[in-house]
Parts: sequence; C-alpha cells; structure tokens
Amino acid sequence: MAPKGGNAKKESGRAKKAENQAKKQEQAAAERERIEEDKWGKGAKASKIDKEEKRKADLARKAENARLLAEEEASVPSKVKTVPKAGKKNVKPAGPGAISAGGSDPSAPSADAEIESFHATGLDNALDLLEVVTAKTDKASMGTQAAQIERHPERRFKAAFEAYQERELPNLKVEHPGLRLQQYKDLLHKQFQKSTENPFNQTTVVYDATKEDKLAALQARKAAVEDSLRS
Repeated sequence: MAPKGGNAKKESGRAKKAENQAKKQEQAAAERERIEEDKWGKGAKASKIDKEEKRKADLARKAENARLLAEEEASVPSKVKTVPKAGKKNVKPAGPGAISAGGSDPSAPSADAEIESFHATGLDNALDLLEVVTAKTDKASMGTQAAQIERHPERRFKAAFEAYQERELPNLKVEHPGLRLQQYKDLLHKQFQKSTENPFNQTTVVYDATKEDKLAALQARKAAVEDSLRS
C-alpha cells in the first residue's frame, strides 16, 4: 500500500511542472516578440528616417507651391476697362465668322469674371489643393486619369498597408518610445485609415464601371475637393 501523502507529492510535482512549462512558453513568446522587433528596426532605422524626412520635405514643398499658386491667382486684379476716345467706337463683328473676324467667343470666360479662390490649411488640404490646381482637364488627360482609377482597392490594401507600416514604424518608435510592437502596429493601422496611401481613400469605382462612370467619379472628387477648400 502506497504511503500516505504520495498522491499529494505527485500533484505537487505536476503543478510545478505545469508552472515551469507556462514560464517557458511565456519566455519563448517574449523572445519571439523581441526578435520581431529587432527585425523591424535593425539596420533600417537611420535610412528610413532619412527617406521619410525627404518625403515630408517634398510634400511640404509641393504644398507651399500650391499655396503660393492659389494666392497668386486670387490676387490677380480684374482687367481695367479703358474708355475709347470719342468718335472711335470699337464695334465687334457679329454673326457667322465673327470670331475669326475679331469678334468674341460667347462661350469663352470673360476677362472681368471674378477669379475663384481657395483656402487650404494643413498639409493634407494643401496637397488636395495642389491636385485641383494642377489637374489637366483636356479629354486625353481625363481619359488617362479615368483608366487609372482603382476598381479593386481591397486587392491592394494589404500590400499598401505593409509598405506603409515598414516605412513608418521606425519613425513611430522615435516619437513614442517604449511601446510594445502590437501597440505600434495598432497606431499605424489607425493612421493608415486616414492616409491617402490607403486604396480605399482614393477615387474608386465598381469593378464593372464604364468609362463614363470613371469620368463621373473623377469630376465628383474634383468638385468635392473644391467645395471643401473654396474660400
């Protein structure tokens, strides 16, 4: 017959073994996370920070150019009308062939028309303004832009987010030191939801959209940006 207390010793041994196993698993998980963090940061931090600073400088320069262009357009004075000398009334031709004979095109914008102005605050709005004022609206350019509209943003989302995460993680570690890797990833995911690099934040159409649908989507986006920035 087994001595009293034998079962208690076995149970104690099992509990200790389970405790040791749990500690080993916890240590292994911590080591895996450390290795992953090293993989993200090792050898890339300095070069990626330089690349990001260059990218931000380019964006800031474009935004400043857009702001200056908008200010210049808004400050152009209306054309001053000159009073013709007495006895020399300038009569413009009318009727068929009037334009080629020196008449005016009724569909052309008037020189005295009020110049529309826009106002952008912040880098994102300035970039939107840059897109509006530099966009080409001729038929060929619009057709090219329409052909590039995203029809399947969900297919590019994962790759776009991974590229964004790889580029921004070193910067985020500098700005918010001491966080766990998963916390950094959560912050990056929130930032990406508002980023213009997110395919879902770009102009999109349904997969079977026609050329007319794409052109309409381009016009709608342009109108929305203009409305939001119109001063």
